[in-house]
Amino acid sequence: MRIKSVCRALIAVTASLVALAGCSAAPGGAGRGGLEKTDIVIDAFPAIDSAGLFIAQQQGLFKAQGLNVTIKLAATSQTAIDGQLKGQFDITSADYVTYINNVLLNKAPLRIVAESSFLQPNVLTLLTKGGSEVKSVRQLQGKTVSVNAPNDIGTLLIDSLLADYSVPLNSVTFTSNVDFPHVGEYLAEGKVDAAFAPEPFVSLDGMAVGTTELADLDQGGTSDFPIQGIAVTRKWAQDNPHTLAAFERAYARGQEMAHTQRTAVEFALKQFLGMPPLAAALVSLPNFPVGVNSIRLQRLVDAMVRFGLLKQEYSGFKIKSVIAS
Repeated sequence: MRIKSVCRALIAVTASLVALAGCSAAPGGAGRGGLEKTDIVIDAFPAIDSAGLFIAQQQGLFKAQGLNVTIKLAATSQTAIDGQLKGQFDITSADYVTYINNVLLNKAPLRIVAESSFLQPNVLTLLTKGGSEVKSVRQLQGKTVSVNAPNDIGTLLIDSLLADYSVPLNSVTFTSNVDFPHVGEYLAEGKVDAAFAPEPFVSLDGMAVGTTELADLDQGGTSDFPIQGIAVTRKWAQDNPHTLAAFERAYARGQEMAHTQRTAVEFALKQFLGMPPLAAALVSLPNFPVGVNSIRLQRLVDAMVRFGLLKQEYSGFKIKSVIAS
């Protein structure tokens, strides 16, 4: 009996030592010595969709995983991806339409590793200037609408809206490459009749030049629609599996905080996007999911085919093929 007791005690001690060794080797769930690289650069489109990323940086969540992260703000989703493919950025946060266009049309070896946002009310809108003669979506026929870039998420959402209101798609002229900070100016000067704009610019332009919301794009076929995500190149994921896993852990926590802590989002928007405190307090927020929902993202691919952003030959494309496992 005594021998059995001693054996059991030794086994218990050994198990405890193994557990302690595991904890000391992996602070925060990541073995710092096992990270392939600790300095990473992220290029993110400067919108509220990136709030989870900003929060992870502010709250030291990346540092807790042994990562030294630098966040740069991209001019457009395409410029972010262009830099990523040239090796300038390790990770990007951009809109899904641009990611999918690059994967299918440019054969870019990208992998989606996390979601950033999907639509909620009043986050992405069509704006008009105060007192505009355009009072309804149907009155956009024959009008000019600005978007940030050609054939991106804005084009897709507006096409879906026009279809819902039976407005012929070819009856509306798109003016592309109107940066969001200049949307209010374009509307006020009558350069365009309506403009695609996300938060925080919806709130900022309303306060600055009196723009009004013509339509909320979170409706009909694009209700709860996926907007922005996180991607790496296939080679980067293969070369840096432990670094990627550490990033995903920190980012997931940032997303959770963005989803549940409004004050954390406001603080992030003020620091990273320069939003005034009042605008940050009033801005409408998207949903900040954790992980990747392939069913939700497949809706985007199907809509791209439906509205001609992708040819019919891509109707069988499955988004799962570019989601990192």
